[in-house]
Amino acid sequence: MNAFPQCKGSLLSRPFLGQKDWGLFELRFEEALEKIGQGESVLCAQEDPIQAVAVVMATLLQGGGIFLANPNWREKEQETLNQTAAFHKVFGSLSVQAKPSEAKTFESGRLMIPSGGSSGALRFCVHSLDTLSSGVKNLWQFQGQVGLSSINCLPIFHVSGLMPVFRACLTGGRVVFRAWPELLSEDFPFYSEGHWSLSLVPTQLARLMKSETALRFLHGMDIVYIGGAGPPPVLVQAIRAEKLPVQFAYGMTETAAMVVVGSRANTSPDGKVWGSTLPGVTAQLSEEGEIVLRSNSVFRGYYPEDSSRHEFFTGDFGEWTSDGQLCVLGRKDFLINTGGEKVNPEEVEAALVGLYPHRPIAVLGAPDLEWGHRLVALIEGPTDEHMVENIMEKLPKILAPFKIPKEIRFIDYIPKSVMGKIDRKALKDLI
Repeated sequence: MNAFPQCKGSLLSRPFLGQKDWGLFELRFEEALEKIGQGESVLCAQEDPIQAVAVVMATLLQGGGIFLANPNWREKEQETLNQTAAFHKVFGSLSVQAKPSEAKTFESGRLMIPSGGSSGALRFCVHSLDTLSSGVKNLWQFQGQVGLSSINCLPIFHVSGLMPVFRACLTGGRVVFRAWPELLSEDFPFYSEGHWSLSLVPTQLARLMKSETALRFLHGMDIVYIGGAGPPPVLVQAIRAEKLPVQFAYGMTETAAMVVVGSRANTSPDGKVWGSTLPGVTAQLSEEGEIVLRSNSVFRGYYPEDSSRHEFFTGDFGEWTSDGQLCVLGRKDFLINTGGEKVNPEEVEAALVGLYPHRPIAVLGAPDLEWGHRLVALIEGPTDEHMVENIMEKLPKILAPFKIPKEIRFIDYIPKSVMGKIDRKALKDLI
């Protein structure tokens, strides 16, 4: 595995993007390098992934700090961004102004990657080249020390869209960019020989699996990584039936993406998923059952914190399988206390999606004088009384009584993040 390039010549001598994209990257990289000074704070909110990668690489080569941002952020997120940091240079369409006189100068390269967290509050995870390189090395060793190439349809401002670029850069692989609408319309790219992967969130895979052409494309991948959110049981069952080359990835921005991986063989007929830690990663469970990870890929803190650490309490509950593998149960922060019983809404959501796989569904706790909180199931789409009757008839056969929603509402839409996770804060605000 290679170290991160230390000069322009070294960076450009090893193409890590597809042949079609590399020429444009070289041009955009040279332009960015001329604009960015040594150690500067840079905001990158570029929509185009090639331009975004060019700004990221130029900033790191100058030993600066690059803040990644979603170009579609609105007023609230931009206000948080302005309160978080000032910038020497701004790239992209956000209405954030550069303030060189107030901006911090960095002593070595840092990447500030946005993370909404379970609370929905915008924070930036601070990573160094060392932490990201460790994340690459862990997966590279797990996959047999081959060059890691990928078809990338995820945004660069998300860790799952950024890390494929670093994997290709450091292991001799290539990245071919394809926007999600292109894949959905069956505009699949040509790719050369090598070890190729595709990273998707569960919703994206479920949509692609409806097409025979897309299924053939998926079978052509060495690996299809599924992460970003827990896959519903009905999707796991479909993956098993289709025998897709899927690996279920568990990780987060704080750990430089995936740290636990499970294959299709690590699933049960009812849709349960488990996996093993990557080389260089160890996992433990606290007394409460919270997953605690140790790795050199663990971030350096939430900006402006920047300190060496190797341990991270994830906020996720887990359990060990009989052969010592890890099963992720759900978010600690999401638990709903109803009548003294703790309920994981993701478990209830999975049961409901099993009954109605094509209807977006979410579960939350609403304040209740008698129960403390009562479980409310929210279903996207028009009101359907027959559906309510069917749910209330079948759900008690699947779940314990205290896990049965006391109310079912139909709403226009279930708000989700760009990675397909239910945005629970936005959902509560909406309700």
